[in-house]
Amino acid sequence: MRLRTLGGLSLEGSGLGRPKPLLLLTYLTLEGPRPRRFLGELFWPEASNPTNSIAVAVRQIRQAVPDVLQDDGVRLWADLPCDALEFERAVRAKQPEVAFELYQGAFLDASELLEWGPELEEWAYAKRESLAEALRETALAHAEKQAAVGHFGSSALWVERAIRVPGAPDPTPEFWLRAAPLLLAGESPLLEEARQRAAEWDLKLEGTAESARARLRQSFVGREVELARLRHLPSGRWIWIKGGSGLGKSSLLRQLTGHLLPGRSGLPYATLEPLLKQVLQRGDEALLLRHLASQEGVWLLDHWESMDEESRTLLTKLRHLGTRATVILTSCAEPPFPVDERAELGSLTAQELTAFPGAFEATAGLPSLLGAWLRSESVETALDSRIQGLPPSAQQLYAALTLLDSPDLPLVRQALAMNAPELALALEHLMDGGFIEPSGEVRGQAAAKRILAARPTLEADLALRIARQVGGGAALPFFQKSRALWEEQDLQMVRRSYQAWAEEALRRGFPLKAAEALREAPPTESLSLLRARALERAGQFKEALLTLTDLPTGPEVCALKGALCWRLGQPDLARQHAEAALDGEDEARAEALNTLANLDFQQGDYASAEKRYRRAATLWQTLGDNARWAGVLNNRAAALSAAGEDAETAFSEALQAAGDNLAVRALTTMNLGQVRERRGDVAGAVQAYQEAAMLAQDAGSLNTSARVWNNLGALYHRGDQISEAQHAYEQALTLAKKGGEKVLLGTVLANLAELTGDQEAFEEALRLIEKSGNATMVARYQAEYQAFIARSLRSTQA
Repeated sequence: MRLRTLGGLSLEGSGLGRPKPLLLLTYLTLEGPRPRRFLGELFWPEASNPTNSIAVAVRQIRQAVPDVLQDDGVRLWADLPCDALEFERAVRAKQPEVAFELYQGAFLDASELLEWGPELEEWAYAKRESLAEALRETALAHAEKQAAVGHFGSSALWVERAIRVPGAPDPTPEFWLRAAPLLLAGESPLLEEARQRAAEWDLKLEGTAESARARLRQSFVGREVELARLRHLPSGRWIWIKGGSGLGKSSLLRQLTGHLLPGRSGLPYATLEPLLKQVLQRGDEALLLRHLASQEGVWLLDHWESMDEESRTLLTKLRHLGTRATVILTSCAEPPFPVDERAELGSLTAQELTAFPGAFEATAGLPSLLGAWLRSESVETALDSRIQGLPPSAQQLYAALTLLDSPDLPLVRQALAMNAPELALALEHLMDGGFIEPSGEVRGQAAAKRILAARPTLEADLALRIARQVGGGAALPFFQKSRALWEEQDLQMVRRSYQAWAEEALRRGFPLKAAEALREAPPTESLSLLRARALERAGQFKEALLTLTDLPTGPEVCALKGALCWRLGQPDLARQHAEAALDGEDEARAEALNTLANLDFQQGDYASAEKRYRRAATLWQTLGDNARWAGVLNNRAAALSAAGEDAETAFSEALQAAGDNLAVRALTTMNLGQVRERRGDVAGAVQAYQEAAMLAQDAGSLNTSARVWNNLGALYHRGDQISEAQHAYEQALTLAKKGGEKVLLGTVLANLAELTGDQEAFEEALRLIEKSGNATMVARYQAEYQAFIARSLRSTQA
């Protein structure tokens, strides 16, 4: 059974023929899990009851093909082979022949798609264009590779295929700038058509076949030994290629077949995002690791130092876990973990350049200069002086391309307000000078970025121009570089970019990064509320409450204030704020109910707490927020246990709701351990705590992990297992220091100080707890400190 979407729409090997159910299957297969309510509104926007419409479509699908559609009561997803997914894998693997074989026509071409809404139609057409553009770029890139080794006839044929991709929009001026020399070099019959199309953009395609061939011929030479070694690696091997800037690491990777992943900064997992698209928002670090470990192929990871920190951390853990894929990394430094093989690139030798008389003497074998020498350029002038020799428009284009992690010529043309002829001339200067690849990729980008950073006014001006074109979260790094140049008309877009970036960081599980980014954002009520929510999730409760101080008192603000006041040990204020939020929208009401339930629990009214937790859980489930839903179910289970009821089943429900969210599973399992401890089941409590510790470690939840080890230490402490208690407390202390939550750090330090009899450490712990502002915790540990002092005095007197 296979879903066919390219050139039509059908589910091969099934009797399912209705267009709407087939389209629903297609959407879920390509986009991943989505809430039922969202799907109903997307597919049946005009229906009086979209929920009923989606239910009918689901029933039709399951009657025809029982096993392909899955759900968890809130979301739906599909899992079946699909030609579009196979096509995308072929494109990523740089397999143009396979990609063209799979591409039997435009996405959903000739399908009977009746009565679909504008949003669904927009998705379908956008998907159609993106798949066609991906095929066009694959063909054009392959054509450039063919030309580089002198196969100009084959190169021209691939360009012709790129021009005629079904479903693709009209080629852009940037396409013709790259395609025309290839058609000219291969003496293609489409050359005249290309010249006519280019003329529509005021572009002049001149020159001879020989001049075009001279420009296109291979500039990558040497490295035969390294290429032979890298092209015949067994699966699962990790190879580290070390070399200084300009020694050809990136060029070497581009000669290999595999998934090229340039190092990128920005959002967490920016570098690995192409490998993680399907799971990035579905789970935590452990799920991402499992997903990567199961993939096959060859990953070409370029420039370790430029990667975002989260991708580097994930790769480090993945190295110890092992992979099916072959992983090749480049860096200027030594590997931070053991690798199977390593290679160090230096200058090319005279022997490697024997086919190019004079090349070694002129360039000393430095790859960054060799390309220029092969194009008969001078190599004596340093890079920065060469840049100064360019015309102003070429300098500006070069600087703008330097700012981008990946080349985007249409974006840069719009940002610089260039017309097509101006762009063509500037590109010609850069190509002739060996500054860029035909695709627009900057050669020696690290050095180019350092030169640009030394010209902060130019860098800020270009960053602002690019940011205005990019929009969304992707614009934030450019807005940050250009802060001094913002104008009044930029502020709305700036705020939107901060909001989009922070929301995505929160979804990926990095609340502290979101809060840090929002600290410098232009202040608005919505951004302040978002920052407060990020601080709350990061455990910085006092700062979160302070952020809300000047905001208008609406339901959302009241709900968050209630949660924060409860966490800071201010029950009366917490109840006041929570009750004020009950008339708000579903999210505010759910937050308020959870806070009121926490207060009931604290006062011993477990029956009322359980009812409110149940109401909050229903709302979070309706909103499709699985993490909050599972968290409240966990609280409900704790309330049932405190009321003297058997809560094992309730905790099992909470664990089931948590699904693959290891952080929530860890918290729930920790609470289960506390329940078992209270009823005297020490062995069961230890087992739960140990399991929770492993889950929290896998999830990267430092504060939860610290709490688990602290609970385990306290259990051992009460049982007079002194060495075990000290080990657990020390583990908790290490984790709490990394987590940064002051009240947690103080409680762990106090427990360890009590165990070891260290009065000075206990006083420091009390100071930390007092700083947190949690009155309840302060009172509790002040009393424990007095009891500790009394015991110490009695021990001294004895």
